[in-house]
Amino acid sequence: MNKFDGRTKFIFVTGGVISGIGKGIVAASIANILKARGFKIFVQKLDPYLNLDPGVLSPYEHGEVYVTQDGGETDLDLGHYERFTDEKLTKDSNFTSGKIFQNLIDKERSGHYHGKTVQIVPHFTNEIIDIIVNTAKKHNPDFLIIEIGGTVGDMESTAFIRAIAEFGSFNSEITHYIHTTYIPFLETSKDFKTKPTQYSISSLLSMGIKPHTIILRAHNKLPVEICEKISKSVFLSRENIIPLHDVESVYEIPLYLESLNLAKNIMKHFKMKDKNPNHEEWTNFVNKINQPKNKQVTIGMVGKYTTFEDAYKSVNEALFISSIHQSIDLKIKWISSEEINAQNVSSKLSQLDGVVILPGFGLRGFEGKIEVALYTRENDIPTLGICLGMQVMTIAQARLIGYKDANSSEVCETGTMIFHLINKGDDMLGGTLRLGESTVEFKKDTLFREVYGKESAKERHRHRYEVNKEYSNQLEKNDFSFSGFDNLTGLIETCEVKNKKFYLGTQYHPEFNSTTLNPHPLFIAFLKSC
Repeated sequence: MNKFDGRTKFIFVTGGVISGIGKGIVAASIANILKARGFKIFVQKLDPYLNLDPGVLSPYEHGEVYVTQDGGETDLDLGHYERFTDEKLTKDSNFTSGKIFQNLIDKERSGHYHGKTVQIVPHFTNEIIDIIVNTAKKHNPDFLIIEIGGTVGDMESTAFIRAIAEFGSFNSEITHYIHTTYIPFLETSKDFKTKPTQYSISSLLSMGIKPHTIILRAHNKLPVEICEKISKSVFLSRENIIPLHDVESVYEIPLYLESLNLAKNIMKHFKMKDKNPNHEEWTNFVNKINQPKNKQVTIGMVGKYTTFEDAYKSVNEALFISSIHQSIDLKIKWISSEEINAQNVSSKLSQLDGVVILPGFGLRGFEGKIEVALYTRENDIPTLGICLGMQVMTIAQARLIGYKDANSSEVCETGTMIFHLINKGDDMLGGTLRLGESTVEFKKDTLFREVYGKESAKERHRHRYEVNKEYSNQLEKNDFSFSGFDNLTGLIETCEVKNKKFYLGTQYHPEFNSTTLNPHPLFIAFLKSC
């Protein structure tokens, strides 16, 4: 490959020892502290798994599917990137091995390789390098922060490590490697163990990468001698060994890394003059987290993946962020919609201050959500329905006004289909949803217009079934109305019931447009009503 000739500097974040130690938060935090210096940033995640994207993955596998403004179905880490940077990312921010292999095979079938044997090295690794280079050229950031999914030593991630090592070998002056690794603590001997991290770094070295910065993750604060031991074992200056223990909130981490001079070390590595960061707003938010709150609010989260909170990561974070901005002590109660019926719904919901009917797909737990929508409306419990949540609120309205067999064609083949499939004829699951951002226009004198304080808003979608307009006029009775519509297609986007504290449903996903310093108005209004 040739040397990169653009202005972009490249920061690669790898992980060692075990997965789930916070590489995504580290990458997001690095982007945060660099943006605070006025730099233009772009963040990307390269995932080693063979799925084309997370679109048809169970939420139990990797958590929620995060949707970008241009309709990319991506890893949940992109949610961290956007919340920490207040930047809108794109499909260019997430590539999987599956997507890369698809590009590779398409090229092979078209004769691109002129009869040559196509191999992992150099062809697959070249595809990875091309993605990195093309992303930098297209978005032209000062810094491109690239998280490599998986753990060093995984079979699946080896080609990615090889690719970024090759990239760095030709572009050493514009490349910075950060290795995030884990230091376990043995309760029996009461000491931290560094051997797993030493082995992880040794694996990186064997593949051509010497980290410039090592971030040591641990549950508790690490003794100084542990950092010094790692420093000596890998021949790296002590200032480039960053201990990172568990903190009260992940939103503290950018300021913590700033206090340990991570950004200054990055600037020094790139021979760039450091700038004074502006962390004022971020610091104010973090300070609010630990301040005494004005009131406590308990929210019931009703869905079918409630045993795995990451399945609803962005909703959870949107509520938390909004609660901090309003000095609310937020308590979350997870409720499985599969376990709800007409007989027990009161016992499960009556003590709550508010309810979120969560997104989802399919029959499982569907009727339980309808019971929730009926109960919270009748008992005036503030309710926010998102995507499928909005659909069950609408079906609940249909049943209340006489359509006793009201349902959705997603879960039932007979009855009055209040929701139906618009784009028929495609049997594929992946990539066939209505995805991405579009403009929603709100009617005058509606609750949505009041909450947003404007006539329209751009919101992101991820669904397949829409309100059947054959019934829309009949459904608008007893203070129930459809108040938001897609500005181009006229598709129904929102429902609401007047004369209630808060009973609003959105076909779109407002949680994807809620960031740390700019919480979404729907979540603010919802918590305020509780």
